[in-house]
Amino acid sequence: MRKELISSKLFTQLARFYPSTVTIRTFVTDDRDDFHLDSYGQPDAMWGNFASHVDINCTVAANGEPEVKRPDITIATSTFIIALAGYYPTIEPKMRAVVGSVTYDILLVEVDSHSEMTRLTVEIVI
Repeated sequence: MRKELISSKLFTQLARFYPSTVTIRTFVTDDRDDFHLDSYGQPDAMWGNFASHVDINCTVAANGEPEVKRPDITIATSTFIIALAGYYPTIEPKMRAVVGSVTYDILLVEVDSHSEMTRLTVEIVI
């Protein structure tokens, strides 16, 4: 039986697997500037680009709709997977991902064992 080995580095070189780009954004506040305070005097939520995490090649796919069942209601949430072409261990769940004009909250960050890819489980920000 013949076995072939394929380098995992080749996968990230295949542009057709990553037809979109993503920008990772992080929450920032500036409570020294009155312009950025809300009507209650609290800092408004501001999202800035995370350094070195702009226009990363990616692909987006639906992940399904997990349900949370409670005695009085069932809540369904639609989640998506964003696969990034590269290893980005500094991305955290409290950040956001922007693909095109769609903004997602990052729920989970997974990196592969070869330090080649990053997967984000996300949901759309409404």
